[in-house]
Amino acid sequence: MKKIILLSALICLLQPETVFGQRAIRTAANFLSIAPDARASGMGDVGAATSADANSQHWNVAKYIFAESNSGISLSYTPWMRHYVNDINLGYLSGYYKFDENQSVSASLRFLSSGNVYVRNDFEQLQLSNNANELAFDLGYSRRLSDKFSAGIELRYIRTVKGAEQGAALFASGFAGDIALYYQSPMVMLNNPTTLAFGLNISNIGTKIRNSNNGSYFLPTNLRLGGSIAMNIKTHHQLTVAADINKLMVPSPTVSEDGTTVNSNADKSMLGGLFSSFGDADGGLREELKEIAAGIGIEYKYLKTFAVRGGCFYEDTQKGMRRYFTFGGGYSFKMITLDISYLSTYSGVNHPLDNTFRLTLSVNLGKL
Repeated sequence: MKKIILLSALICLLQPETVFGQRAIRTAANFLSIAPDARASGMGDVGAATSADANSQHWNVAKYIFAESNSGISLSYTPWMRHYVNDINLGYLSGYYKFDENQSVSASLRFLSSGNVYVRNDFEQLQLSNNANELAFDLGYSRRLSDKFSAGIELRYIRTVKGAEQGAALFASGFAGDIALYYQSPMVMLNNPTTLAFGLNISNIGTKIRNSNNGSYFLPTNLRLGGSIAMNIKTHHQLTVAADINKLMVPSPTVSEDGTTVNSNADKSMLGGLFSSFGDADGGLREELKEIAAGIGIEYKYLKTFAVRGGCFYEDTQKGMRRYFTFGGGYSFKMITLDISYLSTYSGVNHPLDNTFRLTLSVNLGKL
């Protein structure tokens, strides 16, 4: 019985209407917001302005123009919410190719397998539903606009399958896109060559997801803004400090004094939801500021071979309560890089994300 209760609670994370806190914003296809790779997740889920790698497709597609290699591919694996269940897994395959110094193309495939889950039928009864999964396929293009500035776009197909009912699959699908900007400039700090970078990524701008009951829900459209400083110290050492802030560009629900949702504002149009998301919270500016989540991370590399990482992520208790420290490391040998990360929460509750680890294997195809 305990397992049924846990699974029925966790399925809320996979349903179109997801609630993480008393006044949390509700969206569909929340797997799109999960950090897919071990490098960025080891730095507190920071990636808008860090140096480009094969996983930049998720964080900022415009970074590919400034990648040191002309091509690369990466495969990541995450046992998701393993603190509670053992059959939810996230896989992420990403790669890019630079035609020249001015243009690049990229693609990625994200797949979340939810295993066997319990869902409620029309009579509010729990029933086992298998083969639940979510999938997203992306195509990206980026272009250099100047020596220090680049831009990129992505197109995304999304498909969610909640399982099977009487032999028929219950699924929904939609389309979305990303718009990204990236700026980096060389400078000198403490007599060491340094790179200053800024990045902006607006992700998951797209159609609403409709479920089998004809309800429609916004995608997790997110505004990510970040900066980083990477300092090369005496040739062999590199130290990077980076930070991101995030704001969901989705309408805030109207909540009564007792915490009951009065109106989810799901009837707004896609564009109406984007623009109203900066000023529609019940609590005014004070609550709008609570909807901003932040991450900060640090990375140390020795001889571009060994890497040690750490970071912290913060989100308000009423908006999701994702609060955790992250740790990670990496090792590169010739054209192969292996990264690993670990997440430990500090929210003070038994959080489902606690003890999450990620593993990423990257191949620098340019060295072929």
